[in-house]
Amino acid sequence: MDLGLKNAEGYYDLTAYEAIKNVSNEERVKPKNIIYVCSPLKGDVQKNQEKACEYCKFVISKGHIPVAVHLMFPCFMDDADEDERSRAMRMSLDILARCDEIWCFGDEVSEGMLKELDFAQKHMIRIKYFTKNGTVLSVKGVC
Repeated sequence: MDLGLKNAEGYYDLTAYEAIKNVSNEERVKPKNIIYVCSPLKGDVQKNQEKACEYCKFVISKGHIPVAVHLMFPCFMDDADEDERSRAMRMSLDILARCDEIWCFGDEVSEGMLKELDFAQKHMIRIKYFTKNGTVLSVKGVC
């Protein structure tokens, strides 16, 4: 298809040209989904955070924007302090409420992950379950 400045009759037609150009621009700047990355933190924290980084890279490879609060909050909050952990969980759920989907990774589901998944289900946020290697196990929720 020729996206030139002329119409089918050969006359200059800037209106059609601009309309086609704008559609092309809209497709290029289409917003990406924001994906909440759900994976364990407790236990071997360093190893679990390294895995979370890999999961974030996986989300990016699928064309989305990852959000992994368990990579951010431990930088300035103490997960061992019950008050700070509770506050971090409330903030995490507030962030989750703004996400398009939650992707749950791994074979284990921790207590914190259960809270996040329960919240997502109650608020009709689409949930995708993945194995450690990125294979989709199931999809639940809004499609």
